[in-house]
Amino acid sequence: MSNNAPLIPSHQSLNSFRILIAPLISFGGLLLFFFIRHSYPEQIPFTISIQLAQAITAILYLNGTLLLNRLIDVVVWNTVNQTRKHPVPKLLRDLTAAFIWLCGFSIVIIFVFDQSITAILTTSAVIMGVIGFTLNRFIMDAFAGIVIGLQHPFKEGDWIQFNDTWSIGRIIEINWRSVRLMTTDEIIYLITNSELIDNPIRIYSQPEPFFRDEIKITLPYDLTAYQAQRILLGAADQVEDIAAIPRKSIVSIDDYTDRGIMWRLLYWCPSPGLIPSTRFKVHQNILRNLFIAGVQIPFPTQIFQHRAPDETISGSMTGIDRLLARTSLFSSFTNQELLYLSQHIKNKLFTAGCPILHQGEPGDSLFILRDGLLSVRITDKNNIEREIDRIAPGQFFGERSLLLGDVRSATVTPIVDSTVSEITKTTMSKLLMDRPELANHLSDILSKRQNYNANKMESFNNLDKEMNHSQSQKMLERIKAFFSLKE
Repeated sequence: MSNNAPLIPSHQSLNSFRILIAPLISFGGLLLFFFIRHSYPEQIPFTISIQLAQAITAILYLNGTLLLNRLIDVVVWNTVNQTRKHPVPKLLRDLTAAFIWLCGFSIVIIFVFDQSITAILTTSAVIMGVIGFTLNRFIMDAFAGIVIGLQHPFKEGDWIQFNDTWSIGRIIEINWRSVRLMTTDEIIYLITNSELIDNPIRIYSQPEPFFRDEIKITLPYDLTAYQAQRILLGAADQVEDIAAIPRKSIVSIDDYTDRGIMWRLLYWCPSPGLIPSTRFKVHQNILRNLFIAGVQIPFPTQIFQHRAPDETISGSMTGIDRLLARTSLFSSFTNQELLYLSQHIKNKLFTAGCPILHQGEPGDSLFILRDGLLSVRITDKNNIEREIDRIAPGQFFGERSLLLGDVRSATVTPIVDSTVSEITKTTMSKLLMDRPELANHLSDILSKRQNYNANKMESFNNLDKEMNHSQSQKMLERIKAFFSLKE
C-alpha cells in the first residue's frame, strides 16, 4: 500500500466547514457590495436610500457577529474539547455567544443608526438589576453549573452522597440548574447546582467503581481475635460478588462494650445499588458461621432469655460436637457413635494460602470446615489449574480418601485463616467394625457427592436414579474392602 494515499477529511472537519460556509459567503457578498458601492458607484444601476443602506450595513455587522460565533465554536471550543478529557459546558458556550451578540447589536446601534448607547445601557442596567434581584437563585445555579461543568467532578451514572444526611444516589441527569439523583430506594431528588457547591459531596464511583460497605457486630469476649477474623472474613468472601472484586475485606476492632467486643467488617461490593442485597447475604453468612462455630451473639446484660433445648442435640448428647451432629455424613450415627467421634477428632488451624490437601497425594482422613473459607482447585491434563468450588463452614471434604483410600482429587487451600476438624481412618474403622451397616449410609452419601463433584467439573450431566444406585453399590463394595468388613 502506498504511503502517499490521499488524505480524507474527517467527519468533524466537514461539519466545521458546513457551519462556516453560509456566513462566509453572505459576509463576503456584502463586503463586495459595499466595496463596489463606495469605490465604483457608477457600477450600481439603481439608487440606494439611506434606510436601505443602514439595513444592509446592519445585516453586514450581524452577519459578521454570526461568523465570529461560528469561528469561536470551530477554532476555540472544538480545540479545547480535543485537549480536555471532558467537553466545555454548553452553558459557558451559550453565555459567550450571547455576549458576542450583545456587542454586535451595540455596534449596530452606535455606528449604523448613530444612536447613543448611554441611555440604552442605563435602562438596561436598571432592568438587569431588577431581573438579577428576582432571579438571583437561578443565576447562582447557572454559574454554579458552569463551575461544575469546568471542573467535572462527577458525571451521569456516578454514585454520590450529597451531605451526610442524604441517601446515596446515582446521577441520572445534569443540567444548567440542578442535578437529578435516584437513590437505591428508587426515589428521585433534585439538588440545585449552588447547593452542590456549598455542601460536601462523597463520590463513590471514583477512582474505582467499587463501593466500600461495612457491618458492625458485637461478639463475646471469650471468642479469640483469630476466630472472629475467620468467621467474618469467611462470611464476606463467601459472597461471589465480593470475592470477584480485587480488593480484600478488612476486619478490625471498633470498640469494647459491656456486652462484648464490637467488630467492624469492611468489604467491597460492585455497586452502591447492590448494597441491600449484598449486605443481607453477608449477614446470612455471619449468622450461619456463628451458628456452626457454636458462638452466640451476646445479649444485653439486663435482659434475661430462656433458650429451649436444641432438638438436634438433646440432654443425652452432652459432650457431642455440635458440628458433627449437624453433618449429613453422620446423620445415621447414634449418640454413642457421635460421642466417640467427638472425642477423637483433631482440630487444626491453617493460615490463608497454605494448602490443606494437594491433588494426587495419598490420604486416609476426612475434614470438616469449622470456620473460614476454602478454595477447591484441580489441575487438568493440560496442567491448567482452575477453581471448581468453595467450601463454607459446616461442609466436609476428603471423604473418598477416608472411605475408599483414594488419592486426593483436588487441592484445597484456605482463602482466609480457617479451622478444620480431621477424622482419621483409625477412628472410622472402629465404628464400622462395631456396626458394618453404617457403610450403606456412607456409600449413598459418597455416591451423591461423586455426582455433585462430577457436575462441578463438567464431566457428567444428569445422572438417573438407576446410575446413582449402581454407583452406591460399587461404593459400598469398595468401603467394605477398604475397611475389611465382613459380608
